[in-house]
Amino acid sequence: MNRLNIAVIGAGYWGKKVIAQILDIARTGEEINLYSVADSSPIALEQCRKEFGPLNYRLDYRELLSDPKVSAVHLCSPNQTHFEIASEFLREGKHVLVEKPLAMKSREGYELVRLAKEHGSVLCTGHVHRFNNGIRGLRRLMDSGVLGDIYYLRLKWTGFMAIQNNREVITDLGPHPFDICNNLLETWPKKISCKGRGYRSSAGYEMASIYSEHPGGYDAGIELSWLDMEKHRDVTVVGSDGTAELDCIEQRLVLHRKGAVERVMVVPNNTLREEILHFARCIEYNSSAEHYPNRADGTLGANVVRVLETTKKSLEEERTIQVEIPRGEPIPASEPMPGLHAEPPSMGSL
Repeated sequence: MNRLNIAVIGAGYWGKKVIAQILDIARTGEEINLYSVADSSPIALEQCRKEFGPLNYRLDYRELLSDPKVSAVHLCSPNQTHFEIASEFLREGKHVLVEKPLAMKSREGYELVRLAKEHGSVLCTGHVHRFNNGIRGLRRLMDSGVLGDIYYLRLKWTGFMAIQNNREVITDLGPHPFDICNNLLETWPKKISCKGRGYRSSAGYEMASIYSEHPGGYDAGIELSWLDMEKHRDVTVVGSDGTAELDCIEQRLVLHRKGAVERVMVVPNNTLREEILHFARCIEYNSSAEHYPNRADGTLGANVVRVLETTKKSLEEERTIQVEIPRGEPIPASEPMPGLHAEPPSMGSL
């Protein structure tokens, strides 16, 4: 394919990881080039300059909107800016990879899907565990039947963070567990119950316990926390004949059966690198007659935001909420989204 010029918008903690990966990919001979890095903070750009050397740094991303040399952008800016910035680049016909969450509101997420289709652009969401070999190994284990009938999933996404102002743990940590559930079960939850609270002064929700009911009799329990001193990114699948435990960070998969514990072979991979290369391949095949599946498309990202909205509504209203995922074509922003239907309180499962 022709050399793909990518601009990174946002040079914070995750943005610097993305910059490093794109530079490394370019050094290995892939037809990808880091065209520019944009951030409104001179301090952030100076830190990048010290770490990565001279690059095309910009304080205003808008300078890149009409630049014909920019083919694509990888958006790593604060969550609340995702919709505005992504929509501007999509309207200019640029391809966009947005880190999770795709947007703060599902209405905005589905509007980005519509814009991408209207302008013929690729839209990907940064659900990096779609490319995690540990998740792939866990999925193969489930499909093999060695666990027997699948009963439920348990996900633990925790770690310690300082007090976060204007943020809450569901939006920050929730996207990956919900995406992983969808990836493993191939369904979205039909009902969600959630409890949570903040413990430190002026903090928003810092922990949440979520119970999601899926079609087919599957359930998932999700624990989110900014207060746990240990960082966990763990997925457990419990079945009638065994239990599988996955550490998503180390990509270490263990199978427990009666009288036996065995390590399941997984070759750990660089998930961020694979996500970026997948984005590039989607762009390469975008105008081709040959189909190339977008494994982390905008609809996936918008649906995750929809589930996050439902979760927060359950927490705030202290009741079980029925999830409604739109089907078919993306809903234009001018049309009303389906409502969230509440049921009588049912929190005992938590």
